[in-house]
Amino acid sequence: MSEELIIEEGPQIDFYFSIPSESDMPTILSAFYQQDTETTVDAETGEETTTNVGDPYLVQYGGDYAIDVVGTIYKPTGGTLTDGDGNEYPETAAVPGWHINIRLVGDNRRADVEALSAYEVTPKTPERVWL
Repeated sequence: MSEELIIEEGPQIDFYFSIPSESDMPTILSAFYQQDTETTVDAETGEETTTNVGDPYLVQYGGDYAIDVVGTIYKPTGGTLTDGDGNEYPETAAVPGWHINIRLVGDNRRADVEALSAYEVTPKTPERVWL
């Protein structure tokens, strides 16, 4: 009698997202944005005041994750165009959305990534992959 080898699949580590636009990134990916602050102390009262400095920015790399901002993806339409020199090339059209890949290292940021599930896509052949 032979036993069938059962190989359990590990937790998902690569995630692919399509959000409406680049300008939606700070809101949708807020868990991965950072805002620098500056704290001042009033000399008379000793009261501390913290204010934001600069614009919030995306932190693309951490010990627990990496974010690859792919942006707009273009796919062939099946048509052919000709440039000014007479060279033909495939016509392409933008795929709707602003595309982002996230790779998790461990589970510390899993809840942040899974909170984006409304924007998750499952491409048959991703345009960019992690090496």
